[in-house]
Amino acid sequence: MYEKAQILQWIAFVDNEINPAVGKWLYPIMGYADFNFKDTENAKASAKRFMGSLNTHLRYSTFLVGNSVTLADITAACHIMPLFMMVFDKEWRNEFQNVTRWFLTCVNQPMFKAVLGEIKLCTEMQVYQSKKTDKKVEKKEEKKVEKKVEKKEAPPKPAEDPEDSVAEEKPKGKNPLDMLPKSKLVLDEWKRCYSNNDTRPTAVDWFWQNFDKEGYAMWKVDYKYNDELKMTFMSSNLVGGFFQRLERARKYAFGSMVILGQDNKNEITGFFVIRGQEIPPEVSEAADFDSYTFVKVNTDDAKVKENFNAVIAWDEKIYGKTFADGKIFK
Repeated sequence: MYEKAQILQWIAFVDNEINPAVGKWLYPIMGYADFNFKDTENAKASAKRFMGSLNTHLRYSTFLVGNSVTLADITAACHIMPLFMMVFDKEWRNEFQNVTRWFLTCVNQPMFKAVLGEIKLCTEMQVYQSKKTDKKVEKKEEKKVEKKVEKKEAPPKPAEDPEDSVAEEKPKGKNPLDMLPKSKLVLDEWKRCYSNNDTRPTAVDWFWQNFDKEGYAMWKVDYKYNDELKMTFMSSNLVGGFFQRLERARKYAFGSMVILGQDNKNEITGFFVIRGQEIPPEVSEAADFDSYTFVKVNTDDAKVKENFNAVIAWDEKIYGKTFADGKIFK
């Protein structure tokens, strides 16, 4: 039963970590999606992270779970395969040699070869190439459009019927959070300060000098099922999946979640700073929201400030427990 649970966790790892990176990095190259430079760079950074986690786990293991191929290996190898074939060149593979060894071990098993055939590793990283438009065709299309525009006449305006009320198109409603009174805490400025400076003392001092308790609320966030957590990197993946589903809240929230403890005895906790005094739908409607408790805290309390500072600084000890990993939502 324990190994079954581990297999399910690795499949979730593939779903939350590997698949999004594959889509954002490779789909534009393959012509399935529009190219976005920022998305591609984020996907490369995500790939570095999950490859690092795999590399550490496979340091002393041949397979992901146990001593033979399981569904965890099949799922992970098949989903990571396009990366090895298209963008993981020799430099990438050398950086993550344990993962490369595991991948080659898997795809050279008879049952893999029977389905996948021979796998050719990437020799040169593929990049997005913009499609060149045939200028002659483009000009012809432009002329066609011009002719259609010239011939097209405005339709006759229908006579107004006093008995018929014409419903005007309603303007798109503004987000209630955008209509709150202006706050001295500008979230984007705080995120830049946090990203570009040492957390202590610069970022911490900036935050408390600019924090607006009327415009923002601070919430202590705890995972409800800490007793079920196993490996610390899997707990980190849980937080990563939660953050991915909070995309709508990025404009209105900042958060730091940390994993404290060690493998088979760890917990997920942290803080969120969110616009307004209530939890908005952008947060409460996220798929994983119900797995966490959000408790509003008093920011005038010195202990709260101390704990918040420790969580955003990723101190070695937080609440008396050892810091294992952390993720920032910004």
